[in-house]
Amino acid sequence: MINYYELVKNNPQYFRQFSCKDLLFLNYDCPVTVKKATKWSEYHYIYYVLSGKKTLRTTDGPVTLTDGNIALIKKGACIIEQFFEQPFCVVVFIIPDSFIVSFLNDCLPGEQPTGPSNRLIMSVNDDGRIESFYQSIIPYFASTEPIPEALLELKFKELLLNLLYSPGNEELRNYILSIRNQTSSPIREIMEANYAYNLTLEAYARLTNRSISSFKRDFQSLYQTTPGRWVIDKKLEHAKRLLMQSDDTISNVAFDSGFENTAHFSRLFKQKTGITPMEFRKRVAEKELIAV
Repeated sequence: MINYYELVKNNPQYFRQFSCKDLLFLNYDCPVTVKKATKWSEYHYIYYVLSGKKTLRTTDGPVTLTDGNIALIKKGACIIEQFFEQPFCVVVFIIPDSFIVSFLNDCLPGEQPTGPSNRLIMSVNDDGRIESFYQSIIPYFASTEPIPEALLELKFKELLLNLLYSPGNEELRNYILSIRNQTSSPIREIMEANYAYNLTLEAYARLTNRSISSFKRDFQSLYQTTPGRWVIDKKLEHAKRLLMQSDDTISNVAFDSGFENTAHFSRLFKQKTGITPMEFRKRVAEKELIAV
C-alpha cells in the first residue's frame, strides 16, 4: 500500500493547493528562512503537521506543533518561530466564517454552543477518524487530474463534521458553533487578541468583518478613543511587561510588541514615559518603583 504521508512529505513536486469558492486547502514545505516572523489571516485555518516543528506565539502564550499534530488557529495574528532541523511540511485547510455558517445551517440547524472557547489556538483530539480523513485527501496532491469543486466542498464539510463529533473537542466545537451567532466579529475580542502585532487598521477592520469607516466608528463608540492611539498604548504597556519580566534584547521586545523597528519603538516609548526602554529596564533592575 502507498504511504501517501511519506510520499507528500518527501517529494516536493507534490506540493499543491486546491481552491473552491472562498475555500482553500494546500500542502506546502514552509519556505520561511527567518527565525521569527509575524503572520495574520482573516480566515480560520486548520493545520495537520506532516513533519517538522513550529511554535506559534499569541497573547495566550506559545503553542508548539510537531509531526502528527492537528490544530485550529483562529483568525488573527501570531508570531511564528521556525525551527530548521527539518522542513515544516503541513496540510492546511483555510475556512472563512461564511462557509462555516452555511455548513452549520445545513447540517446542525438548531445546535448552540454550551460553553466558552477562549483559546486562540486549539489542539484537536483525534480518535482516528481525523487522521483517516487526512489520509483520504493526501492522494489529491499526487494526482495529475483536476479535482471537482463539488468534491472539494464535500471534503471541507467532512472535515468540519469530524472535528465537531470527535470526542474531546468540546471547546473547538463550541467555537465553531459560536461563529453562527456573530454577524461581525466582536471588536473587543479581536483587538485584545491582536494588538501586539504589526498590523494595519485595514487588517483589524478585515478581522472584524467591517469596512474601515465602520470599524473606526464602532471602535470609537466602544473605547472612546481612536484605534491608532489605543493600539500604541496597548503595545507600550505590553513592551513594559516584557522589559520587566525578561532579559530579551530591546530589538526583540520591539518585535514581540508589534513595532515596525527598534528606533520607532524607542522613540514612542520615550515620548510616553520620558525615558528610553534601556533606562526603564535599568530602573526596574535597581528596584526603583517609578510611575511611568
